[in-house]
Amino acid sequence: MHEQRKMVTAAPENSETPLDDVRSWVTPNRLFFVRNHFAMPTAITLENWRLRVGGCVQKPLELTWDEITALPERTVFATMECAGNGRSFLSAKQPGVPWGAGAVGHAEWTGVPLHLLLQKAGLKPGTVEIIFEGQDVGAEADHPQPMNFARSLPLDKALDADTLLAYRMNGELLEPIHGFPLRLFVPGWYGVASVKWLRSIEATTQPFRGYFQTVKYTIQRSSGRGKETVVIGPMPVKSEIIRPRESEILGIGTNRLFGVAWGGPDAVARVEISVDGSRSWNEAQLIGPRAAYSWTMWEYLWEVAEPGDYTVMSRAASTGGQVQPTAHDPQNGGYQIHFSRPRPVRVERTRRIVEQHATVDMLQYDMN
Repeated sequence: MHEQRKMVTAAPENSETPLDDVRSWVTPNRLFFVRNHFAMPTAITLENWRLRVGGCVQKPLELTWDEITALPERTVFATMECAGNGRSFLSAKQPGVPWGAGAVGHAEWTGVPLHLLLQKAGLKPGTVEIIFEGQDVGAEADHPQPMNFARSLPLDKALDADTLLAYRMNGELLEPIHGFPLRLFVPGWYGVASVKWLRSIEATTQPFRGYFQTVKYTIQRSSGRGKETVVIGPMPVKSEIIRPRESEILGIGTNRLFGVAWGGPDAVARVEISVDGSRSWNEAQLIGPRAAYSWTMWEYLWEVAEPGDYTVMSRAASTGGQVQPTAHDPQNGGYQIHFSRPRPVRVERTRRIVEQHATVDMLQYDMN
């Protein structure tokens, strides 16, 4: 039986990557998580699709598929995560899709650097943000009027060489569910920034006040002026334990713990493991590629001498100096859920251990 995405909601589809089955650095397209706010557009063809670039520009553009793909392309490996990933694990119930841990995946993204189109259009002085609008339309309970999904980027991020108008994912043209024919891709940022089914780009001299970055996808931060609302952007550092699985029984001897970690815009510097509920920590071994934007696999060989109940945790640190916290920040509400989540495990004397230490050959086999 082939692995498949775990369905969380069916209409619109929101489904998770099956993290328990992750064995490679790149997530296959068919298993990559799906986040939809509205119904997927169904009438898009390469012949009828156009991308408009306008607003505060010197030369408005309307580009066809052939004109987009004729431009120089760039490829970036990057992890994408939904800003609400892990929401179902919060002790206080939060509104939104009840994600488990699987609203995350890692892929190769190919497309045209956004800055090439912005240069072609010619940004006028005073531009502060770039607005991106998708072709998907719908309504929310507190916004009954139909609206297109839209988000903006600050100008410096829009001009970053790695911010792409992506049309390939793992070497294949985007599938409709992942934003065919073109989506914005913002590496290192939460997936909400990477607008799918892109139809228009607009330069603006004013901060964008769209629904999905004022009413939704914001967190609170304390400042000298009190509470401030901050728009969700870069992903913080985070790790996940993949094995042992939930409720798995381990044995006396050497047990292999395995997982992934990512650092948003940064690479992962280290991962540490606690087997006593965060009282002490030991460093895990990082496996395979380590790069900005990308998750890294890790393993830890746990020598267990006594049977019993244990609490296993992982925490990651990024090259930028961030360390994964051990508790959720209540100011984040139902977003940016990146705390080290305790995983209870049981060790039994009669359990036979079958896990083995990863070798280079095993890793290459898994990655292929």
